[in-house]
Amino acid sequence: MNNHEFIARSDSQFPSRLQHIPHPPEGIYIRGHMPPEDVPHVAIVGSRDNTIYGRKAANHLARDLASLGVVIVSGMARGLDAHANKGALEAGGQTIAVLPSGIDICYPAENQQLYNQIPSHGALVTELPLGSRPHHGTFHARNRIISGLSDAIIVVEAEERSGTSITVGHALDQGKDVLAVPGDIFSRKSKGTNQLIKDGATPITSYLDAIIALKSQRHLEKFFKLQKPEKQQLSSSVTKMTLASSASLVYSCINHEPMSIEYIIQATGLGISEISRILLELEINGMVKKMSGNRYMRI
Repeated sequence: MNNHEFIARSDSQFPSRLQHIPHPPEGIYIRGHMPPEDVPHVAIVGSRDNTIYGRKAANHLARDLASLGVVIVSGMARGLDAHANKGALEAGGQTIAVLPSGIDICYPAENQQLYNQIPSHGALVTELPLGSRPHHGTFHARNRIISGLSDAIIVVEAEERSGTSITVGHALDQGKDVLAVPGDIFSRKSKGTNQLIKDGATPITSYLDAIIALKSQRHLEKFFKLQKPEKQQLSSSVTKMTLASSASLVYSCINHEPMSIEYIIQATGLGISEISRILLELEINGMVKKMSGNRYMRI
């Protein structure tokens, strides 16, 4: 297999996020291209044994974040990891899948289509040499790289004892923010995530919660620096603006239910004149619609 490269830890191209984690890999194999270092990276992980709710949450969070330029990191594993990688691709965004095997082995085999697609929209990554087959130990090692490549970890759905808890442990050791999606209190598949929230993880009910966590991180200041809104085209022909703009903050507060301008002011901290200007631009661009009572909703 010749469509891959090996980047040693001593190489200047080695990801800076992995340089200083406990037990960093001596090098990584890559198929595809690593996204820019100054772009936010968020891991979305969860149980292989999941629910419709979990799959929907993982997919929507990945799509919403990727559509704003955030890189989605996951393990392409059976279950919620794969749904996160898929969500990023559906949004026309970038994603990284960290494998528990050699770069020449698709695991699990059922995700062959994802394995083929990801290198054109990000990268497949592993520290294991060619021909390495996955086993119990490689999954644990893989999880520290998933968290290591990320600025924050979102746990969507997990039981009390699961592989996801290993990723959370690595994230805490690495000083990464841990966010968790609240789940059904009667479902064993949400016991792990609900316990994480009890233990101090940030509850996340929309991608805006992840944005708030990312904005607090100094190395991402340039990405979030306020600037004139820019519009780019996604493969889905949906218009997006850079997450760094104040317009994106306003837009992120608006959904498909009418939202009052007072709520937008409170959520963004921006002044009424700036918000009014932005809302007018969004309305002219066909992105929001003004409703009665000075309320706005997405089109």
